[in-house]
Amino acid sequence: MKLLTDLLIVCPLLFLAGLIDGISGGGGIISLPAYLMTGMSPSVAYGCNKMQSFLGTSASLFKYAKSDLVDVRPAMIACITAIIGSMVSTNIMFALSDDVKKIIIVVAMAFIITLTLLVGRFKLDGREMTRLVLTPTTVLLCLVCGLLLGLYDGFFGPGCGTVALMLFSVIFGYDMRVATGNGKVIIVVSNLIALVSYIAKGSILYEIAIPASIANILGSYLGAYLAVRNGKRLVKWVLYLVTAVLIVQAVLKLI
Repeated sequence: MKLLTDLLIVCPLLFLAGLIDGISGGGGIISLPAYLMTGMSPSVAYGCNKMQSFLGTSASLFKYAKSDLVDVRPAMIACITAIIGSMVSTNIMFALSDDVKKIIIVVAMAFIITLTLLVGRFKLDGREMTRLVLTPTTVLLCLVCGLLLGLYDGFFGPGCGTVALMLFSVIFGYDMRVATGNGKVIIVVSNLIALVSYIAKGSILYEIAIPASIANILGSYLGAYLAVRNGKRLVKWVLYLVTAVLIVQAVLKLI
């Protein structure tokens, strides 16, 4: 009975998280708390979240790549250091206590709230660049971006798509949708590295993670479809929605 109750809580929230993640990234701000609502430990919640995030983001990435909204070479270059960052931060997370992990969740959510609120100030929706000219400088910047995203994804995860959008748009001037697509490549690779570690540690409840992942995949693909069809305006408004959800979560935690 408890399993059914947990699934009735988690699956609809994971579908919504996938929908948001497929459009602009940041769906993890819903999915991770959804797992924690079932009473599972932060370590297991992280493991379930990594599984769902890997599968859901892969589904939306397929749609972005099919619509030619991924600049493959810069994204793959960034993956090199993202792998390193993800391995380092994931192993550190295993060594931390659940109490410390809870503190990391609160601090990271405050960071994402601030970052998302800043998106509008950068006027990212006016950018048109879809392909990056590779030079020694841009290659180095890609490697730095990948390392930062890998570290962030391993330590926290939720909101990584928003961080990727900001980095690729602000540093390189990418169109918001291509920036989101590039970020998804890195997030998929980083999540895969972390997921293997969580599976090896036995930190996944498959009876919850698998149905939740299916719901998330459906939401992610639908979100990616909507983003491709409706473009930059939809991405911008979903970012505002993500910010609102984050603020509500932060207030509830304070209460």
